[in-house]
Amino acid sequence: MGPLANSWAQDTRNAKEPKIVSKEEAAKKYPPPNGKSYPSGSDLAILSGGATGGSTWGYIKSPYSGNVYDCRKGKARVGDLILDESVNKVFVRPR
Repeated sequence: MGPLANSWAQDTRNAKEPKIVSKEEAAKKYPPPNGKSYPSGSDLAILSGGATGGSTWGYIKSPYSGNVYDCRKGKARVGDLILDESVNKVFVRPR
């Protein structure tokens, strides 16, 4: 396993439980910047280019911090809003 694969493996071991926020709560407490849409997180399976053999599917990286969230098994569905509590900002779970 190369350094890239080791990096993704480290990210998944420290993955956090996603805190899903409703659209209403997000609009009140965590409005998007300057009337724009919320940014999407990044799927580690795509970022790793398959370096981990697909084992990172469902792990989503915040666009704001280095935090990785374990969104597997229905914890957060595509399009759900996830709160990155380290920066109090919301992002969208990508496809």
